[in-house]
Parts: sequence; C-alpha cells; structure tokens
Amino acid sequence: MKRWLYIIILGAILFVPGFILPRFDVKAVTASVAVKPEVLFELELGGTAFPISNTLFTSWIVMLLIILFAIAATRKMSLVPGGLQNVLEMIIEAIYGLCENAAGATRAKKFFPIVATIFLFVLVSNWLGLIPGFGPIGIIPVDAKHPAPEGIATFPLSHSLEEFFGPKHEEHHEYVLAPFVRSPSTDLNLTIGLALISMIMTQIFGMQALGVVKYWFVRFIMVGKFGEFFKSLAQGKPKFGLIFMGLLDLFVGVLEFISEVSKILSFTFRLFGNIFAGEVVLLVMTFLFVAAPFIFYWFELFVGFIQAFVFALLTLIFMTIATTAHGAEEHH
Repeated sequence: MKRWLYIIILGAILFVPGFILPRFDVKAVTASVAVKPEVLFELELGGTAFPISNTLFTSWIVMLLIILFAIAATRKMSLVPGGLQNVLEMIIEAIYGLCENAAGATRAKKFFPIVATIFLFVLVSNWLGLIPGFGPIGIIPVDAKHPAPEGIATFPLSHSLEEFFGPKHEEHHEYVLAPFVRSPSTDLNLTIGLALISMIMTQIFGMQALGVVKYWFVRFIMVGKFGEFFKSLAQGKPKFGLIFMGLLDLFVGVLEFISEVSKILSFTFRLFGNIFAGEVVLLVMTFLFVAAPFIFYWFELFVGFIQAFVFALLTLIFMTIATTAHGAEEHH
C-alpha cells in the first residue's frame, strides 16, 4: 500500500506542471526563460546597495538545506548508523574514497573538503531547480498597457511589497517574470565563481606541494634550457641546440598557461549550459505536451548528478596533477 502511495505522489509531482503550464500565454512562458538572473531586492549596508538576485537567494537556501541536513544527521550519532546518519556516512565515504584513490591518502585529506563541498552544493542546486513550481512563482509587473497574461493566477501585492519589488523590473518588457527562486547553476556568476575557486585552490595546492618558484618555473616559465646553454657557454663549449629547446619549452609553458585559463571557461559554461538548457527543455516540453515532463525529469535528474560529479571529479584530477612533481611516478 505504501509503495503505491509513493508512486502516486511521485506521479502527481511530475505531472502537475503539465496540467498548469499549457494554459499559460506563450509570452508568459517565454518570459520565464532568461539568462540574466532577476534582482529581487537590494540590501543597504554602509550606504552601499547590494542587489540580491533570485539565484543568490536560492544559493542561501541551498547552503541552509545542506547545513540542516548535516545537523539532523549528526545530532544523535551512534556506532550503528541509521537513517540520515547512514545516508551522510555513505556520501562522505564515497567522496573520500574517490579522493583517496585518485590522490593518495595524504593528499585526500587536503582535497576532500573542497571536492565534497563543490559536489554537494552543485548537486543540491541542480536538483532544487527541478522541483515543480520552483521557477514560475514570482513577480509580474502589470499596468494598463500590459495586462496580466491569460491563464496565470495573479494576486495583487500590498503597497509595501509593491514598493519593495516594483522598481527592480524593466518597464519596456511586455511581461517580466521575476521568479522568487531559481537554480543557482543557471547563473553564470555562480558557475564562474565555483570555477575560480576550483582553479585558484588548484594553484595554491600546487605551490604548497612543490614550492612557489619550482611550481611556476616547472609548469609555466620553463627557462631551464636557457640556463643550461649559458652554463655550457661559460665552459667554452656552447650547445646552441639548447636555445631551440628553450624556445620550445617557453611555447609549451604558454600553452600550459592558456590551458589553465581555459579550464575556468570550460567549468563555467559546461555547468551553466547543461542546467540552463535542461530547465528550458522541461519548460518547453511541458508547454507542448502534458506527459512530456515525466520522461525528461528522469533525464534531468541524471544530468544534474553527472554535472555535479564531473565538476568535483575534474577539480580533484587537476589538484592531483598540480601537486605531482614533473616526471615523477607515484604508486598508491
């Protein structure tokens, strides 16, 4: 009986958007697809106004959910785990085991907090955006020239809320939907922030492991061949072939530096593109066909997990490579 109840609840959750969105006006549905996150309100701190977008607001919700889950799972620790503690331990053991297999026991302790945080934050962000009704609930400015879209349930705001939300919307749009909550992964600001954290920590760990001078001169500023040439020149036996090899090393170092910068762009647009495209697909399919979201929801759940896993795994791999001495072989 309970099994059928779970199936009915799950089916209702997945099919609810299909019965609501097809009644929306086309322009209203299109208005909910925007690359730029909408600003909900501004915080005044020290005379400076800080805009709070819906993606930033949702990021706070994600962090709060993760913290509450950790507190609930560790509130009553026991030697024989059960319930939430068992789930948390399975997640921690899986991520730590991955770090240990890739980087070894010593480096795993250093990499684990960064890798685990990125994975959990991105995973919850991706899946939170798939909750039905997560995006369509927000503010739509309405006036005499731009009436409310047909088929959408609208409610008048109180004067204080209208003052709070109203000035932040652009008047030249016919319909401007500003969702209260929106998946953080659909905001380029967040994805590039995570990418910068990943790559900056990679460089920091590399410099800690190899030394600042050695790290930069071995990976990016490879002038060792020039040093060997001048040494041979001082000995009266110049090896001019070392000049060519030195120029080749400099070129390789430039390519390596460009590769490091390109990793930031790759991290940023891979996560943003996949999650944003997934939400657009769900919205369009729901608008076109009632049952379509049921198929795509399972696919997007998988995509959300894979994107979080790939982001964390690549971070782990890059950190491992950066902390491995050039030409050295390690056996773990």
